Amino acid sequence: MECNPGLYAQDTTPVKLQFENPEVLLQFDKDANSKIALSDTHYHFGKKSLQWDFKKSSYLQTHNFKILSEAESPLAYGDYFPNSPTVVLSIYNEQIQAGSLRISYGDQANQEEVWFDIPLNFTGWRTVWVPFYEMQGNAPQPNTQIKFTSFKIQAIDVVEGRVFLDDLVFSQYQDDRYAYPDFLVPFIKKNFAPERDHWMPSLAYYDNLLKLPVKSLSQSRQAELDTIEARLQARLKSADTLDDKLAYATQVYQKLALVEGETIKGRPITFRNSETYFDETPKYDEDYIEVHRFGQIMLQLAQIYSVSDAVTQAKIADYFTTATRYFLDQGWQAGASGGTRHHIGYSLEDIAVAFFIMRKPLEDAQLLNDVGASMQWVFNLGKILADEKDFVANIDYFNTQSFYHLMIIYMRTDPEQIAALLEHYSKYMSITLAQDDVHGVFKVDGTSWHHGGHYPAYGMGAFKNLPKVFRTLAGTHFQIGTAGHKNFKKALLTTRLYSNTYDFGFANAGRHPLEDNSIEFLQPQFLDMVFSGNPEHTAKVDADFGSAYLRLWGNEDAKNKEVLTNHYNLKPEQLPGYHTLPYAATAIHRRNTWAAILKGYSKYVWASEIYIASNRYGRYPANGTIQLLSEKGEEQSGYSQLGWDWNRYPGATIINLPLDKLESDLSLLMFKSNQTFAGAVQQDDNGVFAMILDESRGSNADGQRGAYGFSGKLKAHKSVFSFGDKLICIGSDISSVDANHDVETVLFQNNLEYAIQQPFSKYTGTLDKSPIDKHWETSKQKDWLIDSFGNAYHILSDNSVHLKQGHQQSYHNKYSINTGKMNPKGNGVKETEGDYAVAWINHGKAPQQANYQYVIYPFISKERIKSIQTEAFKDVSFKIKRADNQAHIVYDKISQSTGYAIYDASLDLKEELLQKVSLPSLILIKEVDKKTRQINIVQPDLNFYDKTGDYTNGLSHPLPLKFNLKGKWNIVNKTKEVSIEYSKKHTIVHVNSTHGKTYDYIFVKNY
Repeated sequence: MECNPGLYAQDTTPVKLQFENPEVLLQFDKDANSKIALSDTHYHFGKKSLQWDFKKSSYLQTHNFKILSEAESPLAYGDYFPNSPTVVLSIYNEQIQAGSLRISYGDQANQEEVWFDIPLNFTGWRTVWVPFYEMQGNAPQPNTQIKFTSFKIQAIDVVEGRVFLDDLVFSQYQDDRYAYPDFLVPFIKKNFAPERDHWMPSLAYYDNLLKLPVKSLSQSRQAELDTIEARLQARLKSADTLDDKLAYATQVYQKLALVEGETIKGRPITFRNSETYFDETPKYDEDYIEVHRFGQIMLQLAQIYSVSDAVTQAKIADYFTTATRYFLDQGWQAGASGGTRHHIGYSLEDIAVAFFIMRKPLEDAQLLNDVGASMQWVFNLGKILADEKDFVANIDYFNTQSFYHLMIIYMRTDPEQIAALLEHYSKYMSITLAQDDVHGVFKVDGTSWHHGGHYPAYGMGAFKNLPKVFRTLAGTHFQIGTAGHKNFKKALLTTRLYSNTYDFGFANAGRHPLEDNSIEFLQPQFLDMVFSGNPEHTAKVDADFGSAYLRLWGNEDAKNKEVLTNHYNLKPEQLPGYHTLPYAATAIHRRNTWAAILKGYSKYVWASEIYIASNRYGRYPANGTIQLLSEKGEEQSGYSQLGWDWNRYPGATIINLPLDKLESDLSLLMFKSNQTFAGAVQQDDNGVFAMILDESRGSNADGQRGAYGFSGKLKAHKSVFSFGDKLICIGSDISSVDANHDVETVLFQNNLEYAIQQPFSKYTGTLDKSPIDKHWETSKQKDWLIDSFGNAYHILSDNSVHLKQGHQQSYHNKYSINTGKMNPKGNGVKETEGDYAVAWINHGKAPQQANYQYVIYPFISKERIKSIQTEAFKDVSFKIKRADNQAHIVYDKISQSTGYAIYDASLDLKEELLQKVSLPSLILIKEVDKKTRQINIVQPDLNFYDKTGDYTNGLSHPLPLKFNLKGKWNIVNKTKEVSIEYSKKHTIVHVNSTHGKTYDYIFVKNY
């Protein structure tokens, strides 16, 4: 066996044994009853394996092996996640045998210091990963290097037998999360609660399937089973576009390169072979075939079958069943984990569909129940039979397993079992979809949670597949229950609230900034929900989804537009002018066809997801950002990754750093500050967003959890008052301790590819296309800028403003400057460039109590542009009444509303009406008439701590809030959350505030 000389210098001691050359047999000592030889009867990697014929207590032993260190092991995440020494071994058994094999390690003094047993009650290939800390005997602690010098395999309780061994890795470090139990190694993670890793096939869950109670079927229930099956079949029907179907099917089948004999031989069907040590990397699609690639081929065969004549179908069925036997023989059977099959749902989608389409040929070949058992095991179907108290929602499940569970249920021959499983499936889905508490992923405000926060990119996967479930089950006994339907409806409809028209921008993009973050592909899913009926099951068409569909896609779908408009009398919806997402520290302000997306973070909401080779420079997208999107979407509103300066997200207050310093020092970082003030209040179509930005102290929500902070200790109080067609932006108490880098508040960064005009400022006039780099000191009320997309910025405070236009060079967010790592999804593009116009307010190095005030007028008309350029435009519709570290207060004359961002609850406001609040709050007070006030209030602390002080991530708990109004007032629309008491001169209002939501009350003066 050859070793990599670059890695091990002159050390030729084997790390891994692959049995291709006769010399490898010399590695083993054996007893007199053992016979070993190389064999090509069965093999895993390569073309041969070790055939071992044994009797009674036969053994094989070697002292000649090398143990890999952590640094030498192929760990995808380095040492970031816990990992431990693990043995890897593949075994082939031709027939079920009595007894077991004992794998043991030791040293000269004790040759069986640790061990584990593998029963021989299986057929086909099995691969096991067994961490040393899971073994019997004197097992080492997790994560510690081992020093064993003896390896032994011994037959236990057998008369005689034969097995084939291959691909033995004596010891390498493996990610502790991913060594999975199965029928052969049930002791792995034996005390591990299944829902802690929803990918991990559970022995208990599979046992639930074996004990499934069934009832006799009525004719009506059988008819519903047939209806659901027909709907699934129709959804998976292929287009008939091939002339010579058999020739094409044969060509597809030959890609598997199977050799039929006593058994069906071929390349090993692997999950992720890159996680196992090899001297030389096997060649993709030559030395092995990954299961997702195998699934693609099987799906092609199934699709051709579905549109072929009977003669052709018979031949394709033969191809398909042969390949299925190979699949099962390769160890993809019920009860086998193959060492690990984590995140398997992403890899098995195609093969699950293929097996569903080919149910009849598989049944004819007496393979359907075996295939069904395999799929039900690896997709963990038995979880739907667990105790209801253990049901926990998961977006990955909704994406990669939920719809496939529905198909897998039909991969068996007993209709009574199918009906029983559908009953449990409907209950499981109804309950988990309804969860909006700590167990839920679709929260009360419509946000979609994964990785401990609102994460639309993961939500999109769930939104892609769940509507198919709803429509398939609609109108049957098995349809999703009202509460689950209603909660999912809210989450899916919320996507179009945080998007404009389809794009949801960079603010909530997680680790995927400026990467086509869009809901446009959800057209079929919205249509499925239209025709899934309403949550109450009283209408066949959901009017809310219908109106949303007409607005988003009606003009490109004449057929459904006609049905919804003329038959159901629906009209395109009008979106609200302002919307808040407390669980995402996000607000959206709309007028006409544009939207402004405002984003912050807090103790409970992370800023962004910085990942290994993804979003490496993503420190600032939630630093009070303001993304202005036209109806044309993100790219045509001036946002592009090409040449993007990752410091300068618009609206953000930041420390401008070189990109090598901006890049996180952690592989995974989801930063949360220690501040609880981040959120928004809405009143009619207006609102106030505010946050306390604090980079000095906080925590990391993923990876190396615990306390974390940035050395520059940037802090600021930031707010945006959204009234009508303007955004009044205020920053106060801005500070930093970084004496080497400027603190900035970014006005805009425009990629110029789709620019509609040249930028303008009062100090430069209209810029031509040549590069320019200018800065100037403003004087109050006099400085204007207009960006390349017609957004106007009126600087109200004394600041140093910088404007430049020219060519920018940057790095792809999936490339790390400091490590040189490149995510394959970046397609090798390390450096990027583009033409930009950029403007920012410069607060200088290590500022103390710096501030800014400016107003944005998004996407203004040509007439407005001209009036600004000629200094004819004057806006006297608002007044900034206060802007310091205690409160930001703005009055808007047009709406007759005053907005308050109150950071300091000890403040005596001395306002005409509002006197005091007990907790930091966001408030809007509107004068309806002389004796009537509309008061909207938010206490933005989400408070994820329950009464006992336990942290419940994703679940807000009530905090009592009170505010004092001057005079005596009565509430018209009193709710259970509010109560009133009176003092001599004041009305004291008590609100039991939770979820960061807006409480809306009408007060009438009590004379």
